[in-house]
Amino acid sequence: MVAIAYPFLVSLAAALVVRDQTPKPLSFTLNKQLTPKLVKPAPLGDSSNNTNKVDDKPSKLDAGQNIDIYAASALYLINLGLISQDQQVEVLLDSGSSDLWVDASKLNATSGFTKNGESFGIVYGDGSTVVGDFGTSSVWLDNGVEVKDLQWALATDVRIDSGKKNGILGIGKEDNESPVHNKKPPYPNFTQKLKDEGFISTNGYSYFLNKINATSGTITFGGRDLAKVKGPVATLTPNTSDKDSAFDSITISKFATSNGQTSGPVEAVLDTGTTFSFLPFDTLQALAVPYTGWDESGTWYIEHADPDKYVSFFIGDIEIKISYADLAIPETDANGKLTGKYLFGLQSTEREPYILGDTFLRFVYVTVNHDDNQVLISDVNYTEEENIVSL
Repeated sequence: MVAIAYPFLVSLAAALVVRDQTPKPLSFTLNKQLTPKLVKPAPLGDSSNNTNKVDDKPSKLDAGQNIDIYAASALYLINLGLISQDQQVEVLLDSGSSDLWVDASKLNATSGFTKNGESFGIVYGDGSTVVGDFGTSSVWLDNGVEVKDLQWALATDVRIDSGKKNGILGIGKEDNESPVHNKKPPYPNFTQKLKDEGFISTNGYSYFLNKINATSGTITFGGRDLAKVKGPVATLTPNTSDKDSAFDSITISKFATSNGQTSGPVEAVLDTGTTFSFLPFDTLQALAVPYTGWDESGTWYIEHADPDKYVSFFIGDIEIKISYADLAIPETDANGKLTGKYLFGLQSTEREPYILGDTFLRFVYVTVNHDDNQVLISDVNYTEEENIVSL
């Protein structure tokens, strides 16, 4: 991912943002970029009892050893102006983290960034790490909205896969911020700051990732797009009492396949920054989706994906159906060349928290309200029409 620096042209009406204006939803395009992305499943150790194994050749790996496996993955990117309005950078939208950081090497000028003396460090679920310094500056959105004195991190040591190199805009709960994990108080992150500055009335957002072959999606801060809602809506209260309470998580009460197999329940985090969905190994094994199995690295593949068969996700009173064909993700090499194999969109892990990534989130419309600790989720209506209301 490459930073884009060019004059940022806005109309006079858009540029003259009045800070005490009536709060209203802010909706923006998410640019979708396809890129080979490293898949790092948790090692499962000895797979000799795998009755669904897709590779019966003797393993060349030691037990628990991983190999590099890549998938054709979609990144959902949002444009921000950092320090100055014309210094534009595309960053990954990530509902599974809560801090904004940007790689210092992607910026032409950083003199307007005021360090506050606090160090920044984060470790992502795939083992990637980022280190830098917290500070403040103005940050601009595409419509000319200026968020003044926003705290974010200027990263100086980025050890992360190519899908996230420019930076990440974390929009999760303040409880999941980097300082909180270091026993320090939270700070007003991006979505909270939008509310504090009077741009939106609620610390919340809705996202529409769109179809796999679409070129863009949308993020709506402080509102939801009723045109994207299809069928009944499940209203959920994320758990606030366990170790995963810092995340926006929901409970899948039951998984079922059109072949009659069931499993569950599973509590999992809603994470736009993760391509695959990662569930307990026992859950996938119990579902026994035809033509799926795992290889010696612990990676699940699907050899034949029937578009008329599906996995159902039961959430509250609703059922979300995703076809086997939609859960077949092309495998690539590190350069993006297709291998001819298909990874299964549901991968297994032995580590919590479990994750509902883009292979699930593309098929639902999600609203997260941090003020009320509430998640609204429904089947998605793929449309360019809009009917945006405030939260």
